[in-house]
Order: sequence, then structure tokens, then C-alpha cells
Amino acid sequence: MADTDGKPPKRRSLGGWKFVAAIVLILAYSGTAAYGVMSDTSVRGLTVKMFNVSRYCTAKSSFLKTLNYNVRGAIWSASSVQTSLSHLTFTLSVDGSAIGTSSQGDSSFAPGHSVPFNLTFTDTTLNPTSLPLSSRLVLTVSATVAAGLYSPNEAPSDNILQSFGSTRC
Repeated sequence: MADTDGKPPKRRSLGGWKFVAAIVLILAYSGTAAYGVMSDTSVRGLTVKMFNVSRYCTAKSSFLKTLNYNVRGAIWSASSVQTSLSHLTFTLSVDGSAIGTSSQGDSSFAPGHSVPFNLTFTDTTLNPTSLPLSSRLVLTVSATVAAGLYSPNEAPSDNILQSFGSTRC
């Protein structure tokens, strides 16, 4: 039988406003999920690296010397979002012995950038007259890392075998 009133047959649609609302929700969820992944990558990808380490002695008197380690390096992240570091504490261990800690002020960096550091650790308990030619250095950074949706505490570290020019101070 044919339709006699001259109207075209009705099409079934996806519901007009319901379809638009579903697309908006899918896009919002996808954007939030992508930002969450980038935030997580920024936090978990936090890296510390020592680039230049030297040691030297300072004399407190004619027979008492203090051993110092100067450590330069940088902190960065495999980040896709702005990353902030607060409550930064650096800990240096040399050949398994803790040398000391040092704090640095809060800082932040944009994607593709880093935060440099230049630290001096002093150890008065070592005998600077009998130093090894090379030492295993471990630098650990403890910080609250804020990147996008996340703000956990992280403690990345760098581990190097550093050769020094002499065994004497």
C-alpha cells in the first residue's frame, strides 16, 4: 500500500540533542584522560642527572682537613605539562656511605626544559689523606612533584662511577 497523504516517510535519527550530548561527553572524557596520562608521564618520568662532580679539601687548621663534593646537574621530566617541584631535598652517598643532605628552593619547568642545581656536600668524618681514585656516587632527590592532575612525592636518583684525578687532597 502506498502512502496517500503525500508526506515523505520518516527517517529514524539518532536523537538530535542526545547525539550531540553523547559526542560532547566522549570528547570531554577523552580530553581528561589524555591530560591525566600526560600528568602521570610528567610525574613518573622525573629524572635527575649529575653532569659534573668534583671533590676538594678545605683546611680548618694546619692538620685538620674537610672533604667537599661539588655536584652539578639538572632535573627534568619526560613531561608534556608544566611541572613544579617543592620541598626539594638532595642526598649524596659515596661508596655506600651517606655524605649529607642539601635543600633547594621550590622551582618549576615547562615541557622540554629543566631545573639546574649546583650543590656542595661536606664530610668531616672521612680521612681525606686516603681517598680512592674513583667512587660510586648516588644522588637522590626527594620532592613533591605537581604536574597537571597529580601531586605525589617522588624520589628519583642518579648513580655514577666518578673518576678523580688524584687520591690526595
